[in-house]
Amino acid sequence: MRKQVYQLDTNGVLKEIYVAEIDEHGNIMDEDKQGFVTVDIPSGLFKPKWNSTQWIEGETVEEKAEREAQQLLESLKPTPSEIADAELEIKILSTLTELGVIQ
Repeated sequence: MRKQVYQLDTNGVLKEIYVAEIDEHGNIMDEDKQGFVTVDIPSGLFKPKWNSTQWIEGETVEEKAEREAQQLLESLKPTPSEIADAELEIKILSTLTELGVIQ
């Protein structure tokens, strides 16, 4: 059977995901993937970390604050469609001003 397995860095943080051959007892058969974790990562972890028995959140408070700040900045950026709409509105207002329709 083939299954995802997880390579960790020296701190237990997820480094890479691979697919390996697993035997009926759940042991990794691939020589180059011995020592990788076979327990699936639960959803919702931003920086999965293995604590020798289970996956935990490895994201620090500072990393979380930085990620959330970046997400906020991204959410505030106008979309290409919003930019195009604004440009069109500016052109219309400029044209109406040049024609004396508005001041």
